[in-house]
Amino acid sequence: MRPARTSLFHGSNQPFEIYQCKIEPSDVGEVLVKVNLAAICGSDLHTFTGRRTSPIPCILGHEAVGQVAESTDVTDFNGNTLNEGDRITWSIVSSCGTCLNCTSYQLPQKCETLSKYGHAQRSLPRDLNGGFAQYIRLQPGTAIFRLPDSMADSESVSLNCALSTVIAGLNVIDIGDSVVIQGCGMLGIYATSLLRYYGCGVVAVVDVRSDRLKMAKNFGATHTFNLTEVSPDQINDELLALTNQYGVDLVVEVSGVASAFTDSLDWLRIGGYYLTLGYVYPEAVTIVPMDKIVRKCLTIHGSHNYHPRFLGDAIEFVQETRHQYSFNLLIGNTYPLAEIDQAFQEAIKGNQIRIGLNPWE
Repeated sequence: MRPARTSLFHGSNQPFEIYQCKIEPSDVGEVLVKVNLAAICGSDLHTFTGRRTSPIPCILGHEAVGQVAESTDVTDFNGNTLNEGDRITWSIVSSCGTCLNCTSYQLPQKCETLSKYGHAQRSLPRDLNGGFAQYIRLQPGTAIFRLPDSMADSESVSLNCALSTVIAGLNVIDIGDSVVIQGCGMLGIYATSLLRYYGCGVVAVVDVRSDRLKMAKNFGATHTFNLTEVSPDQINDELLALTNQYGVDLVVEVSGVASAFTDSLDWLRIGGYYLTLGYVYPEAVTIVPMDKIVRKCLTIHGSHNYHPRFLGDAIEFVQETRHQYSFNLLIGNTYPLAEIDQAFQEAIKGNQIRIGLNPWE
């Protein structure tokens, strides 16, 4: 049994424990993966700062890429046998495939026996259920995808959370031609490039950081609005001018700021759509003028995580557009696992879209 270095999370704002564990032999249907690169997602920050709860101790981290570490009879999502050394990404959950949510509702991400990587309690002696470690053990019911050789780890590491989540959300609503994106983190950047790829003529991005809005321009935004410089009413006037006084077809919320919802109700046209992806913590509460939803015949849709097929779509999208958009630049500084405390403090500052972790440095 080879050793593996992991990081244990013991509670909000507590130092991580760097822990050495032995790797037990894999059971049938499991796949041991060597983690090449992991990224600190917004939900990891929510857990670390106490905005959402997680069983402790646990190994955080679900955005990751790696290589199959030992021979296996498991096949990938497309039915092809996996081989040792294959570079892969995987769904952030394992699901049973037989319960009502998995079958009738087509929501395996809400499986009745769901296990979510990076959010489950440490379980000895069979550890390794999070990405902030040298190895992760993928369970049966996990969708596994090979990565093209042409795509770097830095381009691929956030596909299995941020990009797949955005694609899944956009799949269930009518997009139209004019869109506002609220929030310019990783999900917002991906949403911007996707919507331009889908052919939207107006893709406006709203945030409070000029540096992120500048980056949004590089990923396809046609217009940007800084809420520290303009009011929601001023944004509304601009959007009406851009849409012949109708309002936009769609607002995509990826900010996690509760007040963003009420800001957007004036921006939407009659019969418009509001897609929310960012309200993933319990304190996202606001007072809503419900009459605007009713009188404007708006559709409000929440989407959380994704069906595994959208991870395949995410890989194809990045492979097709990687020469147009510099996805590798979305991963900023990369820290060794031993410096995970510093990495989280850097991520909290928000000066970079994502902070990376290399377990092998």
